[in-house]
Order: sequence, then C-alpha cells, then structure tokens
Amino acid sequence: MEEINVLVVEDESIIAEDIRRTLIKLGYTVTAVASSGEMAVKKVEERVPDLVMMDIVLKGGMDGIETAKQIRSRFNIPVVYLTAFSDEKILERAKITEPFGYIIKPFKERELKINIEIALYKHRAEERLKESKEFYESVLEGIVNGVWVTDKSDTICYANKGTEVLMGTNLEQIVGVKVLLDFPEIFRPYYLKARETMQPFYYQALPISVKEGKQKYLSGWLIPRVKNGNFEGMICTIESIPKYDKVNS
Repeated sequence: MEEINVLVVEDESIIAEDIRRTLIKLGYTVTAVASSGEMAVKKVEERVPDLVMMDIVLKGGMDGIETAKQIRSRFNIPVVYLTAFSDEKILERAKITEPFGYIIKPFKERELKINIEIALYKHRAEERLKESKEFYESVLEGIVNGVWVTDKSDTICYANKGTEVLMGTNLEQIVGVKVLLDFPEIFRPYYLKARETMQPFYYQALPISVKEGKQKYLSGWLIPRVKNGNFEGMICTIESIPKYDKVNS
C-alpha cells in the first residue's frame, strides 16, 4: 500500500489525538499534529504531506479557512475540512478555498476514509489534467504557425505566440477579443461559414496589414468544436504564405 502522509490541524488536544489514532488505524501516516494555523503552515514547510485534515475553528491569528487558503496557494496540497459547525456563512467561506472534502463532527471511520480517498483521487486527477494542459500548451507555443481558440460566445480564449507574430500584434490584444466584433473583418465571413455549417473550413491568402506598411497573406483552418450537436467554439490555425507576401506600394 502506498504511504499517505496526513497533517492534522486541530486545537482541541483530545480530539486531535482521536483523529491521529483513527488515521493510523486506517493505514495513514500522520506527519504531525498542529494546534494553530501558524503552526500548520510551519509543519507543511518542514515536511510536505499528501493531505491536510483541517479544523475550521482554530485559536490564534488564522482560522482553518485562512490556513487552508495559504496551504493550497503555496503548496498545492488538498485540504479536507473537519468541523462541528455547518453554518451557511462558514460553508460559503470554505468553498472559496476549494476544499476536497467537508466532514461534520462527530464522524465515523468509514466516512473519514472515504473522504480522504476521494480527496486524493480528485487531487491526482487535477494534477494529471494540469500536466496535460501544460504539455499541450508548450507544444502549441513551440509551433511556428498560429493557433487560436474561441469559446461558444465567439470570444478568443487562447492564442499562441505564433498567432502574435503572424498577426503583428500582442496576445493582450488577441485574447478576450470577440471575433465577430473586434477581430479583423476579413476573417469573419469564413468564421461564420464554419460556425453555421459546423464543418471545418479552409481559408486561403487573406491579406492582413502588419507593421511598417507590410502586408501578410494568411491561410489556415477553422475547425468547429461541437458537442452533442451544439457549437462549443472554434479551433483556428494561421500560417503565412511567403510567396504572396509583399510590401504595400
């Protein structure tokens, strides 16, 4: 069985010891028990655990929610809340820190184990998705050709550096732009055609004015993203056609 290290944050010593013993009984390794938010952050710095069991109400300058926020942002460790309170305001504050579980005291061993296993599974799944996203983005950034993506509202939500170079602008002026309103007008009829037909469309040699009076001729694909028959956005590619490029007279 893979060793799972857990940090317990609980300011009531009797409850903390009960949680510690229960976790050990369930097969987990308890790296430390912290009685305050400040101590919890210090313990994580000393030895990073796989998961933190966090009491929401803590004595000291930081409650469990603020402590969880710091631990998540600094160390990206999943947090499962343990609390005797189910107040709506507390729950709303807790949600902001994106916890991986929420257990109301008193709890049963089975409930504790299920929450820990689900939290660890969700965290691993998130890490895999993050790694996959970073990998594909790094691939796209390394492509000389341009790639830009829109969402279902036709707003550009991603563009690689190749797009920046070919369009003669910067990414801040591309990402967030609505294609049908603020993008170069020459693209719009082709974008609309691909959107309406829900079929890939190849555009060719569209003239785009860039810096120093130069004009580029761009070609590429407009590929609709369709899910259950509904338009979800567009994947668009751009490449320069050197033989068409010229300087405006």
